[in-house]
Amino acid sequence: MNMFEEIEKEKEELPKFQNITKKVSHYKFNGYQKFSIIVFLICFCFGIILGNLFPACGTSSNLYGRCTTTEFNFSLMLFFWFISFLVCLFFFAIGHIISLLTSIDENLRSKSA
Repeated sequence: MNMFEEIEKEKEELPKFQNITKKVSHYKFNGYQKFSIIVFLICFCFGIILGNLFPACGTSSNLYGRCTTTEFNFSLMLFFWFISFLVCLFFFAIGHIISLLTSIDENLRSKSA
């Protein structure tokens, strides 16, 4: 058997943008998921503000001297973005679990009635 023939059999076409938007538009977010999206957008902006408020030292005049120039603190911004992404992902997952449990409950109630 030719390996390339098996790859051609298994290969799937990438989804089109219109198909993705149709699937996402039918999805209803619950309160936890909306909260996590709003908090992530706020934290995204706040990460940029924090990077500007606490600048990093660009160059120093000597080993123990003061900073002569300061730069935007990318590491603090990326760290804050990463932590806020994890927290918001946690809340989004809780919302998704709650929505799955409510749909299971609705299916069980409709079958028992």
